[in-house]
This record gives sequence, structure tokens and C-alpha cells, in this order.
Amino acid sequence: MSLLSDQIEQLDSADETERTYAAEDLGYLNAAESVPPLLERLQREPSPVVRDAIGQALIRLDVDEAIEGAVRLFESDDAQLRNLGVDVLRHKGDRSIPFLRKAMRAGDRDMRKFVLDVLSGIQAQGTADIYAAALSDEDPNVVITAVENLGKLHAAEFRGQIEDLLESDGHPMLIAACLEALAEIGNESSLPAVLRRFPELTELPAFFLTPCLKALAALGRESEFVQVAGLLPQRVAHICPAILSALIAIHRRCIHKTCPPPELSDAMRAVLETVVEGRDPPTCRYQAACVLGFWTERDDVTGFLVSCLDSTERLVRLGAAEALRMSERPGLEALLLKHALSEADGEVSPALSR
Repeated sequence: MSLLSDQIEQLDSADETERTYAAEDLGYLNAAESVPPLLERLQREPSPVVRDAIGQALIRLDVDEAIEGAVRLFESDDAQLRNLGVDVLRHKGDRSIPFLRKAMRAGDRDMRKFVLDVLSGIQAQGTADIYAAALSDEDPNVVITAVENLGKLHAAEFRGQIEDLLESDGHPMLIAACLEALAEIGNESSLPAVLRRFPELTELPAFFLTPCLKALAALGRESEFVQVAGLLPQRVAHICPAILSALIAIHRRCIHKTCPPPELSDAMRAVLETVVEGRDPPTCRYQAACVLGFWTERDDVTGFLVSCLDSTERLVRLGAAEALRMSERPGLEALLLKHALSEADGEVSPALSR
């Protein structure tokens, strides 16, 4: 009996260890003939250890039959086997693309979704036609997955198609995915599409508002800063971090000394101070202090931030220190250094003294 035949026979051993070693050896033997018995054993193998060994063998086997077999695992009713198929194909990389392309053309909606799941985990060449087909798929889950993948890949070449989907009468989850993807791609030319789809933020439900704020954070400019800031007086607690993150991102990207931020309204200042002093999560309170730092030319803002240096919450002290560091007001340097002498926190102290 040949070594190959012997190891194939050992796949049916009653001993788990022997089955594991047999699967491993078949992977190293690298013979196309071992693929059918490995897949057949996989379908009825109860041991997770042996299943994993078979998966590793399929990864190691440098034959097309292993790729074809992994694609067929998508037809299984067993979620673990489907996930194993995804893992094998991701490890195959570029070599799996022709087989995934065929599955995309001929497979059902579940198969097409699994093809995109594979692509989400690899940087492979030659996938543009697969994604183009997915963006026009009849199944919304396939389209959503494609949009999510393209956002993670920062695939600017698909920006126009994603903008078109954003402005379509699509599923709410698809619209949210388009917003997230355009934010990740980060091309400011997408801003008009976002504003056409959602011209008024105050009327948006939370489901749309959070991804819309992410898009405006990545793409917005001074006018969007004003619009986002206008949400603060009627803030909802769980949306507040997204609002503050958007303001910080737009300011960092677009607003500087030659282009100061818009005027701070009394209502907005009151809200920001309430967040800093209130019971919001510490990270949110830190963000609010940082946002107030955009207006340190105002005496009332600077005075409030100086008072925050004595807060019992370290993140409030950190936010106030960083905000005051952005100011060029005379006398602040000495005040910050004085506070640094009594500050025990290892992160706040350097922020005060640098």
C-alpha cells in the first residue's frame, strides 16, 4: 500500500489522533487525489481538532482541487464548514480569484455572499469585475457586503457607484453602509451626494445620523461644522460622542488659524460645559473639553477650561490641558506649568508641561 493510500485509510481510524496525523500528512503529500477523501471525511467528522487539521491540509495542498473543494463547502448546512471554506480560500489568495469569479456568476445568493466574505479578508488582484457584479446584485445583503468591503479597501474607483446607491431608494442598511464606505474612502468629492441624500441633520433618526456624522467627519468643511454643531443643543446622550468626534475631525482637517471656527453660541457653550461637568462617559467629557478649546480666545471659555484643571476626572483634566495648549493667550504657559507640578497623572502631567 502506498503512503498516500495508507493515510487516506487512516482518515477513518477510530482514534482521533491518528485521523489528525493522517490529515496533516495528506497536506504535506500535496496530491490532488487526497482532496475528495479529505472533504468526505470533513462532512462527517465530529472532532474540531481533526476538522482543523483537514482545513490546514486543504490550505497546504497546492492544487486547484483544494480550491474547488473549499468553494463547495459554501453549500453545506454546517456553519463551521462554511467558515472553514472561507478561511481556506483566503489563504489561497490571488489563486482563488478565478474560482470565486465563477461562483459569483453561477452561485445562489448565499454563495455570492460567501464569495464577498472571502474577499473581505484578502488583498487580491483582479476582483474589480466581481465587485462590479456585486454592486448590481438583486440581493441587498450581497450589495451591502460589497459596499462594506470596498469601504475597508478604500476603493476610490467604486466611489461613483456607491454614491449612486446612497441616493437610491435602497434598504436603510445599504444607505448606512454607503455612508460608512464613503467616509472610509475619504474623497471630499462625495460630500455633495451625502448632502443631497440628507440635507437636514435635525430630522434624521439615530440609525442614519450616526453614519452620516461619520461621513461628515471625513468629508465635511466649515459649513458642515456649523450644521453638526447645531445638533448639540438637542443632543441625545448616545449620539453626543459622534457629534463631538465629527466636530473634532472637521476642525482638525479644515479649520486652523487662518480659518477660525464659527462663532460659539451661548446655547452651544452651555451644552458643552454641561457635558464636561455632567455624568456623560469620561471619553465624551474629554471630547467636549477639546471642542471648547476651539474658542480659547474667549475669556469665559478659557476661564471654564482653567477650572477644569482641578476636576476629579482625569480625562476632563487631560481635555482641558490639551485645549488650553492650543491657545496663544499670554500667561497660560505659566499657569499650565504650575498645575503640572501638582499633577500626579502620568498622561495629564506631560500635556500640561509640553
